[in-house]
Amino acid sequence: MKISITQLLIAAVFLYNGSCMAQGDTSKVITLKQAFDLALKNSIQLKITKRSSELAKQRIEIVKLGELPNLSSSLNYGYVSNSEIWTPSFSEHQTAHIPHNLTQLSVVASESIFKGGEVKTNLQKATLENQIANLSEDKDFVDIKFLVAARYLDIYRLINQRQVFINNTNLSKERYKNILIMKKQGMVTNNDVLRTKITISDLELATRKADNSIAILNQQLNIVLGLDSSYRLRPDTALLKAKLESRDIHTILAEAYHENQDLKIASTGVKVAETNLKLLGTDRYPEISLFAVNNFQRPYTNTIPALDIYYNVYQAGISIKYNISSVYQSPRKRASGKIQLQQSIEKEILQKQNMEVAVNTAYIKYKEAQDELATFQRDLTSAEENYRIVEKKYFNQLALLTDMIDATNTKLEAELNVSNAAINVIFTNYQILKSTGTL
Repeated sequence: MKISITQLLIAAVFLYNGSCMAQGDTSKVITLKQAFDLALKNSIQLKITKRSSELAKQRIEIVKLGELPNLSSSLNYGYVSNSEIWTPSFSEHQTAHIPHNLTQLSVVASESIFKGGEVKTNLQKATLENQIANLSEDKDFVDIKFLVAARYLDIYRLINQRQVFINNTNLSKERYKNILIMKKQGMVTNNDVLRTKITISDLELATRKADNSIAILNQQLNIVLGLDSSYRLRPDTALLKAKLESRDIHTILAEAYHENQDLKIASTGVKVAETNLKLLGTDRYPEISLFAVNNFQRPYTNTIPALDIYYNVYQAGISIKYNISSVYQSPRKRASGKIQLQQSIEKEILQKQNMEVAVNTAYIKYKEAQDELATFQRDLTSAEENYRIVEKKYFNQLALLTDMIDATNTKLEAELNVSNAAINVIFTNYQILKSTGTL
């Protein structure tokens, strides 16, 4: 019965999992979706981004307050001095007595009824900025998920490589036993024994290095997932069996135009620049507002002598203010706003070009990874058959040890190529999802 490479890889991971449990490691199988969920829940980076979104939303509420009336009050209590009076020539002087106890209560209410659309435009700008913050949060979601996928697949790749090294180590040890028997019979020299021991030593070193790399990547992934640093990830073996959706480049690009967060942010940035240009033009208009003022005060100083009495005065009406300096300031501000708008439009064009390049690159790499996997699988079949033939010849003294080592190395390289290619197909598929913004 012929066993597929996928089945071999799945079996390898099961063997690795069993060895981890035998060693008493804190380990558990986590699917990639579960890893995504943990990252979205526990990532500190995403928590920071979420606070930015909440802050942008709160700014909208603050801007809305500009539509409400302003109300202020003040209470003053203190001392009023006497009034010193001089004639125009300062030749005569006298002191007018004023009651010294000052009490003053004021209440002022005002409401802007026209300000060139400034409040409405500020609200539009705050709303667009909130949209950008939400899109940035979505983009960070995609970036974090891609980081998790990359680390997850790197661990998966190293686990498979580790098992390939172990399998070849076991084969080399079996061959070593046979060589020792042949040496006792005078069929091979001590050189064959030494070369085989070196091969075993190199494979064991490669296994230890793979273990170290797995531990490093595990710790990096644990930080993102919010898990304890000693936690050992065991990837889901069903990942390699999952069927990937087949789509053409035109469908992928159409999806990217609609979903890519960077492109949406750039497009919204153009709207922000347009809104900002409108906002810069509001100072060309007068501000019209309604007002009401009530003043309750003691003493009454509008007579001579001043009277120590409480009096109340209120005012109400309409106020018109106009910033005359806007006549020469506004054109320059609007010129700056137009430059910013043009810059935002060009950024959107650049982002669209970058997105198209990223999607096309990811798609080509995905197709290349599929082609590599098919090629390496055929190569592995040939390498295994070559190894079987050379091994048989070697033990029948029809081939040299160098031929046996070459066949071993070819088989090892072919197994590693297939292992890496199988993972790379999945990784490049996630690169497509990231470039389109749909991960």
